[in-house]
Parts: sequence; structure tokens; C-alpha cells
Amino acid sequence: MSPDQSTELVAQAIYTIIKILLVMVVPSLILGLIIAVFQAATSIQEQTLTFLPRMVLTLLMLVFAGNWILQTLIDWFRNLMLIIPGVFG
Repeated sequence: MSPDQSTELVAQAIYTIIKILLVMVVPSLILGLIIAVFQAATSIQEQTLTFLPRMVLTLLMLVFAGNWILQTLIDWFRNLMLIIPGVFG
């Protein structure tokens, strides 16, 4: 395997991981920001007020985007399986 091929493979893996994580993390960050503004406006400093909605939203994102996440991982592994014979052959 040439350095260019290995670099491309690692770059594709990192890009795939970032795409999958952004689907789950960004909505949670936005909700956390909204809740933080609400807490600052009302002076409520309850820890569960920030944790529980973010956890529920992350789980909902897994439910709704799970099919897309699995399809993205399957596509990456299918690409990997197509590359492997050329690496060792």
C-alpha cells in the first residue's frame, strides 16, 4: 500500500466519523445553548434541566438518523472491501 492510498483511506475514515458524529452532536449543542439562555434568563441552575433534554435529543437523533448512519458505514466498509484486493494483490 502506497502512502497516498493509506492517507486517502485514513482521510475517508475520519471524514465518515465526523459526518456521523455531527448528526448527533450539533442538535444537542444547539439545544444546550437554548437551555443555557433559558437558565440564564430565569436564574434556574438545575443540572438535570440541561442533561435530560440533551440526552433525549441525542437518542432521538440516533433513532431518526440511524438508517442513514448505518448506510454511511456500510458504504465506507464496501469501499474498503473493494480496496483491499488491490492493496495485497
